[in-house]
Amino acid sequence: MLVNIICPACRIVEISFEPYTLAQGGSFSCNGCGAEISVADQSRDKLQSSVVEYDAYINKLASLKDDGNKPI
Repeated sequence: MLVNIICPACRIVEISFEPYTLAQGGSFSCNGCGAEISVADQSRDKLQSSVVEYDAYINKLASLKDDGNKPI
């Protein structure tokens, strides 16, 4: 799942990144100003669990939409 944010440094360029990659220690850079986006070591576990919970929610929502017998 890609997420897009406006660069917090230059506030001009939109940066696309993968939350799972950030949770594993990766980083992304702004193509405009070169600012690097990463997550602090102590926050990686929380980010990982939040992304897993979000994916589970999205999958549950998709299954409800696919089942025409259940109201959404």
